[in-house]
Amino acid sequence: MKGLTHFMSGVALASFIPAATRLGNSNVASSYILALGGLFGIMPDTLDFKVGQFFAKADHDVDADPNNPDPRSIAAQIGKAVDEAWETGRYVKAQLYPLRLGVDLWRQYVVKFDGERNEIVVVVNEIVTTSQVPYLGTEPKENRVGRYKVRGKLLETHGRPSVVDIMSGPQFGFKRKGDHVEVEFLPWHRTWSHSFVLGFILAAAAAVIASRIVGWGLGWLYGVVAFLGYSIHITEDLTGHMGGSLLWPFQKDRTNGLCLFKASNPHANFSVDYAATAIILFNMNRFAPQPIFTLGALQYFLYVLVIPLAVYALIGKLFAEKTAGPAKKAGEISAEKALAAQADDAREEMISDAEEMVTGDSPMSAA
Repeated sequence: MKGLTHFMSGVALASFIPAATRLGNSNVASSYILALGGLFGIMPDTLDFKVGQFFAKADHDVDADPNNPDPRSIAAQIGKAVDEAWETGRYVKAQLYPLRLGVDLWRQYVVKFDGERNEIVVVVNEIVTTSQVPYLGTEPKENRVGRYKVRGKLLETHGRPSVVDIMSGPQFGFKRKGDHVEVEFLPWHRTWSHSFVLGFILAAAAAVIASRIVGWGLGWLYGVVAFLGYSIHITEDLTGHMGGSLLWPFQKDRTNGLCLFKASNPHANFSVDYAATAIILFNMNRFAPQPIFTLGALQYFLYVLVIPLAVYALIGKLFAEKTAGPAKKAGEISAEKALAAQADDAREEMISDAEEMVTGDSPMSAA
């Protein structure tokens, strides 16, 4: 989920606590208790992207010449990290870097972990701007696709190829598990920060700080709100692919997500944002000294939440493009075309070789 969605969810969950909502209603100018739920709702990702990633050291740095990128070399550098994990049993991390050509120009490339062929596939794409707009026709005419056959079996858990272009590249972690090597996308993300245990510790700290300001009689309430906001973020992330290390430090492995939708899915984010807004308004009214409307919970959520979201889903169903699976990035589409072209060339070459063998025109038949 996006940051705004996590924030709104934290506020919505906190609004179910009568004491917290009444406190917000009675002292709007000085009470930010509901907003505290929202702030803790975005805290796990804030810890990751503002702190965690800068301490995530890699065992292998994967880089290339921006002016003449060699996809085979890039694939081999990644593949050697996978082979090291397979042979040693250690957890090995590889950091990929973008290929910068100028102030606003980058050479895009795509990395795919092919579990069927146990190959690392790298496709060099067009030159793009910092806005990720490609300059058509700038893709390499030759040596565009590189492959590396790894020694163990690959298990890819991210769900799609990774596009590397602007600002910073992704990091991958490789871990041997049984007869395969598991590929982890962004191994520094959704680990220690996405733990209910850490959430409890930070919420306890918030309760202590709040108690020093508003008194011990209300301080505990701030801690509960903080913990709920932190927890709803972790729970929402379980709907995606990556999951989280739910009980870190007691359980350090990431629990796989349910793979229901991607964090960037606009329909999922809008639906949750809308539902959170409806919940906040209902609870604010329900616990207000003088409620503005008197609709019961069933009527309110039927008319304000269920019916509008059903209409939204129906409109999306009727007018959305008929696509198989989630929308793909432009870089992924470009890479797929390059791989398809390479497969066609290989097929034509095989047919040509076969025809030469039949007609006796090949060097082998002449011998």
